Amino acid sequence: MGLTLLAFISAALLFLLAPAAFRQGRSQSSGVFIGLLDFFLALFSLFHGLVEVVGGPNAGGLGESPLGLVFSRLSFAALVLALAAMMVAALSFPSWMGVWSKALASVFVLASFYVVWFAVATQGYMTMIFRIPGGVVRFPGDSYTLLTDFMAGLAGAAAVTHLLRSIFTSDRIHAQRSSIAALGLALGIVAMWLFGRGAANVLNRAGTMDVLWTFYLLPIPALIIGGSMSYALFISRLFDWSFLARRTVAYTVLTLLFGIPAGAAVAALLIMGRISIWVPIVGSPLVFLLARTLAIGFAKARLERLSAREYREELESGLSHIDLSAGRDFVLGETRRLLAEAFDLVELSVLIEDERGVYKTVFSSSGRTGQVERGSQVHEVIEASGVTVLLRSEALTDPTFAPIKDQIIGFFDTFRGEAMVFAREGRHIIGAFVLGGRRSGGDYTDYDYDSFEAIYGKLFVIAYYLKNVARESIVYTVSRELALSDQVVRFALENVDRPDDPGVDTAWTMRSTRSLGGDFVDFVRISKRRWFFVLGDISGKGLSASMNMLILKSMIRTFLRIERDFTGLVQRVNAFIKDNLPKGTFFAGIFGYFDFERNALYFINCGVPALLLYSPASRPSSRSRARARSSASSGTSFPS
Repeated sequence: MGLTLLAFISAALLFLLAPAAFRQGRSQSSGVFIGLLDFFLALFSLFHGLVEVVGGPNAGGLGESPLGLVFSRLSFAALVLALAAMMVAALSFPSWMGVWSKALASVFVLASFYVVWFAVATQGYMTMIFRIPGGVVRFPGDSYTLLTDFMAGLAGAAAVTHLLRSIFTSDRIHAQRSSIAALGLALGIVAMWLFGRGAANVLNRAGTMDVLWTFYLLPIPALIIGGSMSYALFISRLFDWSFLARRTVAYTVLTLLFGIPAGAAVAALLIMGRISIWVPIVGSPLVFLLARTLAIGFAKARLERLSAREYREELESGLSHIDLSAGRDFVLGETRRLLAEAFDLVELSVLIEDERGVYKTVFSSSGRTGQVERGSQVHEVIEASGVTVLLRSEALTDPTFAPIKDQIIGFFDTFRGEAMVFAREGRHIIGAFVLGGRRSGGDYTDYDYDSFEAIYGKLFVIAYYLKNVARESIVYTVSRELALSDQVVRFALENVDRPDDPGVDTAWTMRSTRSLGGDFVDFVRISKRRWFFVLGDISGKGLSASMNMLILKSMIRTFLRIERDFTGLVQRVNAFIKDNLPKGTFFAGIFGYFDFERNALYFINCGVPALLLYSPASRPSSRSRARARSSASSGTSFPS
């Protein structure tokens, strides 16, 4: 009975996979058939388990079990339909191979319905289920062997179809998906045949089928088949097979040299524990500590080359230290150089939004140009999706981009691109980096995707710089850093919602050496009588500090549109500084807001020694009272 639980667990998991595959069918017709495959395999597992539940000795003592026979036939019928869906999925994955493939799929479907009728309505598959003290005995029909071998052959044909498609397709992501499907089908089919048909052959006695316990494991191969096909359908990024192979080799070497000897030593200490219990208690941790120390030292000295692809930290550091004050051409050149060294890319193109909302090419190492109109279908779908990194393989496989797949692929082709990184200000896209293919001809993999996400903050800073400061119209009119920085600071200071409440006067002044630095003050109107403010200083000097100040000021205003919790706002700002601004950047200042209706001030001090508050209440003749409340406790919200 314990093994029977495996059938119900497998059925539950497959029932969960089916709806996800159906949803994927919006962009790929094979998703519908893989969803049917998961559904029928779930029914097979469920009926397989019910045979034991309703036909076992606890269901009425010894004797024949008609209900068990019904579920046995239904389980085979569900398996037949699952294999038919599997074959149709192979012909349509990732797309139909032609009209002939649809005709062939129709033949398989019609044949499967005939086999289902034959298995359920006749004695050909199973004639009787008989209860015995240990479980059930199956009495197979005359066609049992023929039916099981035929179904195994059909499943094998599906696996071979996937294998051939993986070999002859020119698209690497589809080749990888077909390879995964072929491997999963092959493993599942062989295991299912051995657990079912093979075991029955070995133990057939006098026309009965009293099989080994492995027969109860049949739902496990079903789960392997359904899981591998669903995984092949869902995957949208390439594996870095060479990197995985190197890591596997590294861990294998460490296991052989240090893991196994350490395990043997601990086993010996456990045997010596018969003499004294303290021997394994004291010795085992020492053995593991010694093995770990030796393994780490060996890995650093001998296996360093196996981690050669781990370039992420060096790339992040390089992008963080680009000198923005050196000018637009230098910034773009350094960006291309660092990305080319890390990803071995051939081409890089950068698109930035202009004043009219059109995304135009501001840099292309190959001289290619293109643009995306604001409001176009491509722009709207990508902006609504919220993605910051999009690989070509994802554009081909992700149902989110199914309506615009041809347009996106055409855009990739325009720049010979394989990956795009979008710089977003909130949900709004301000620019895009289009990375071309590799010199080696390889594709971008999971590790590269994670690297793109890791450097996103640095690329955002560069895109913001290009959009707001380094436009050609400014670069041509401003020849020195001082003048440029002065424009940045003045723009940031002038774009302030000056409080106009009749009960207050507002003024501020800042003295920056040669107009350089990250000091700033900002007021933002929240409601009629409530105003948010921030004042402080971004670390750094020169144009870089001025640019970081401008970026932070803009993001604070963006966060204010979506965040109503005061402490939540400060946490968002803190996370943005940590994740997106250059390493080591910090902000010292005060966040707060005035509630003139209540005559109250709420503030959070972030590293400023003191906030000096002047109030007319300090004079005896004044009737007004100003209250300062620190919102250090969480949950303080901006009143609307």
